[in-house]
Amino acid sequence: MHGTLCQRQAENCLPVAGRSDHETSFFGTKLSVKGKVSGGGNLIVMGNLEGEFELQGELVVAPSAVVRGEVKAVTVTVSGSLSGTLTAREKIHLEKSAVVSGRLHAPRLSMVDGASFNGEIEMQKPPESTPPLKGTSRNVAN
Repeated sequence: MHGTLCQRQAENCLPVAGRSDHETSFFGTKLSVKGKVSGGGNLIVMGNLEGEFELQGELVVAPSAVVRGEVKAVTVTVSGSLSGTLTAREKIHLEKSAVVSGRLHAPRLSMVDGASFNGEIEMQKPPESTPPLKGTSRNVAN
């Protein structure tokens, strides 16, 4: 699925998850939840969330959203407010309107001029498959 999630003005458009194999859920501006959120799809947050979040897709934090807690997803795009620990397996992207504080963990990070970030960044590539050690013996049938 490709497209945008637009707020009232065109300059506040957000990218929608580019993964067509996942369903996208919306969390509205008038909702506020405290607890644990997990799932296999993408999530676009426009309201207030506090707690633990573990997604197997993309998380989009809209300009109106406030997210607090520990967040894990494949990719994360922030245009709103986020505080806590944010871990992305692929990439974190901070839009111009983003206000982020805490710890960021991802192999890739992009930030638009004007985004606000206060905290720590750790950028490590995910471990690749380890080749066999030299000198180890193997049984090979001929």
